[in-house]
Amino acid sequence: MQLQRLKAMAVFAAVVQTGSFNKAAVLLGLSRPAVSEQIRKLEALLKVRVLQRSTRMMSLTPDGEKILPLAQSVLDSLLMTERVLSKDEMVGKICLTATYDIAHNWLLPRIKTFSEQYPDIEFDFLITDDKVDLIKNQVDLAVRVSAMNEYGFVARKVFDDELEVYAAPQYLQSLSEPIGDENLLEQRWVLLKRLSENGDIWLQNGTEKRRFTPINPIQTNSPIFSRDLILSGMGIGLLINNISRSYIDSGELVQVLPDWKAQQLSCYLLYPSRENLPKRMRILINFLLNS
Repeated sequence: MQLQRLKAMAVFAAVVQTGSFNKAAVLLGLSRPAVSEQIRKLEALLKVRVLQRSTRMMSLTPDGEKILPLAQSVLDSLLMTERVLSKDEMVGKICLTATYDIAHNWLLPRIKTFSEQYPDIEFDFLITDDKVDLIKNQVDLAVRVSAMNEYGFVARKVFDDELEVYAAPQYLQSLSEPIGDENLLEQRWVLLKRLSENGDIWLQNGTEKRRFTPINPIQTNSPIFSRDLILSGMGIGLLINNISRSYIDSGELVQVLPDWKAQQLSCYLLYPSRENLPKRMRILINFLLNS
């Protein structure tokens, strides 16, 4: 009942302030009938008439004059709240999570550019290779690389990529013969656990598929450490092309068996809902999708 009264009082003050029901409707984003209904509700709740109105004119009643200052304060508070929210939409905090490799290689340069354009937006980064509960940790936006999107969240695809086989030049130079289809099992493999089911590796060349289990592989749960192990010459392994590009360009990594690919992966932006999404979030999402 109190909330109904406050809403009706704000509408009443808007009618008096603008001088008409139509203008009050425009100010408050309501329909003309909705404004009339709120005035009727206010008079019914207060059991007094607040306006004398005819087809040509409108005036305050004595009771209307008494409650107008309070009604005006309700309207002022409502409009001030809207102004503050409108002004501060590009101000506030965004909690963002990503794995170390995505954060370092893909996210960091983009967030740097974004922050230069929107310096008043704060970031709280949760960078981990563990899977994060977005709801429990109150995460606004997650950057995830996976073979599929995540149930229950809005998923916007950033890019598609493939896992490919890479090695450092020093590893390749240490071999007595080049790596080929026939000696894959003999190589020292670096495995990222979440991408190697039961320690197995799946590779595909067109319609031809191969599945094998490396002997005595080096295993890790960290994409960054997996990459560093391969860079150091410890073995060969699967890396995402998009994330590995700078190391390929510098010659620190070499693609092995380019015709053979592992699973296709996609990078997604995940967030809990499209409803009531702050402007700062919409701007960031669009920026990341288009950068």
